Amino acid sequence: MHSFELFHPESLTDASKRAGPKSVFKAAGIDLLDRLKERIEDPETVIDLLPFKAELSGIHPQAGGFDVGSLTTIAEIADAELLSGSAWRCLRRAAQRTATPQVRNRATLGGNLLQKTRCWYLRSEAFKCAHGGRGLTCLAQDGENRYHSIMGAFDCMRVHPSNIAPALYVLGAEVSTQAGEETSRFPIAELYPEQPLAADAEHTLGENEILTKIHLPAPEAGSSTAYVESREKQSFDWATTAAAVQLVMEGKVIRRARICLGAVAPNPMPRDQAAAELIGKEASPKLFAAVAKTAFKEAVPLAQNAYKIELGQAVLRDALAQAAGLR
Repeated sequence: MHSFELFHPESLTDASKRAGPKSVFKAAGIDLLDRLKERIEDPETVIDLLPFKAELSGIHPQAGGFDVGSLTTIAEIADAELLSGSAWRCLRRAAQRTATPQVRNRATLGGNLLQKTRCWYLRSEAFKCAHGGRGLTCLAQDGENRYHSIMGAFDCMRVHPSNIAPALYVLGAEVSTQAGEETSRFPIAELYPEQPLAADAEHTLGENEILTKIHLPAPEAGSSTAYVESREKQSFDWATTAAAVQLVMEGKVIRRARICLGAVAPNPMPRDQAAAELIGKEASPKLFAAVAKTAFKEAVPLAQNAYKIELGQAVLRDALAQAAGLR
């Protein structure tokens, strides 16, 4: 790890104005510390956001939904009684599945959404990875690619590491940011690049733009959600596949639906066509099996990760069954 200046700003505006090409923001710093130790990041200035924890933390009821501060810990979300209902279950469950109790008590929501991919080629200084800006090609395309993308990739086979992002997608979340004295609010889909190229970061924020809040709208009556993921270890592991689902039920009939996959692409992957197949139909295992196949029909696996198709379909079927009350 190289030396750097740790800057403690007096305001968010101060923090944003100090940011530049040779600086990086720090919240809990869990992912950042890994990158510094691995020497894949070498900033001159680290801008500490923790002085604003009181301002940017907490789960606050707002117009039937909630505003969640970006410095809210994953543990706070996992334990939140405010999110105990079926309409919010996917978010709470995704938080509960994150890392370990020690990490959840430190890691923040904003850090989870903006963290860098866990690709071992990117994370090792020994490899010249295109996404890291040190090489010309994605080494995972022909290398060790058991955990890499099976859809939505172009010239970089990374997978998006956030398990909370798919849950926020199906909840219709929006995010607020601040750059200088200017604030913005936009759908969570716009937080990630439309075409995730190797040259792109995992998110679309500018170098001086700070994620401040996540807004969760009021759920429709009859809304039920679920989040399911597969992983190789029960603790401190990243998902191999994941699915978040929101269903709006009228009796046994599905009136509205949202599906978002995780851990299979460089971005969280909404599956709108698959969700549309659910509308107006009675929930059943047969229907969910057909929808799961549609959700993965665009998958093009690499040499070592074809297992993600069958496993991902099973995870999605399980999430749909849970949201529909069949499991």
